[in-house]
Amino acid sequence: MKSTTRWLIGGVALLCVLGGRFLYQYRVETEERVGQNTQAVTTEGEFSHQLFDQVLQKYVSSQGRVDYAGLKSNPGTLEPYLDLLAVNVPDDEATFQTGLAFWINAYNALTIKGILDRYPITSVRKVKPFSGFFSRIKFEVGRRSYTLDDIEHGIIRYEFGDPRAHFVLICGSIGCPIMENRAFLPETLEERLDIATANFINNPDKVRLDRENGILYLSQIFEWYAEDFEETHDSVIDFITEYLPEGDATFLKQETVQIQYLHYDWGLNAQPEVESEQK
Repeated sequence: MKSTTRWLIGGVALLCVLGGRFLYQYRVETEERVGQNTQAVTTEGEFSHQLFDQVLQKYVSSQGRVDYAGLKSNPGTLEPYLDLLAVNVPDDEATFQTGLAFWINAYNALTIKGILDRYPITSVRKVKPFSGFFSRIKFEVGRRSYTLDDIEHGIIRYEFGDPRAHFVLICGSIGCPIMENRAFLPETLEERLDIATANFINNPDKVRLDRENGILYLSQIFEWYAEDFEETHDSVIDFITEYLPEGDATFLKQETVQIQYLHYDWGLNAQPEVESEQK
């Protein structure tokens, strides 16, 4: 009996040690930021994304690849922007466009920050298992802690409900939409959402129609978030046809096709090292 008790106590102790190590290694991370400059508004009274815009223009190529190496060595503009995010958030009087632009920029900036803190890496999936990059790393926005999942699912999808946002949210991977090299602004948001959606849908790496075999190949984004597209349209295909060339759109309206989902490339959307070194 004593031997059994000792084994039981020893087993519990071992589990505590292993559990502690697991929780330490894969715990939720949070970085408290204290915004040195809480004045982050334009002369029109809106939050300014100018600092983030400067980062994107300097470190993101026209192909949407990010110079993480260069930015990691010189984060001087990104860090002040993150400090401003940490203590600011749109108020209840903000317009739809102001709020959505803010959270899109915040999501993309924090994704970059999460990658920079762990760079060099080859994929966000290698940061933490079980989608931990998106679900367990926490960031400060408006004096509250959020994960990337909190922002995407709890705010952008739930509060704004515009499926076109899926084509401007950047997951740091080749399979996601390209990172645009300008920040999103309220006054041009509607136009840019439409352009980004059209660019994604007309990129054969993301969407392509095989008329001969009756197959529509789609990015897995359309599988993962099908309900979002069906909230505003009869189906995913109905949403897509709005952005396709007339011939392909007509074919999809008249013919029945089989949908096949393309492999999602989780490789990091980084610029090649050679290109980075030449900057």
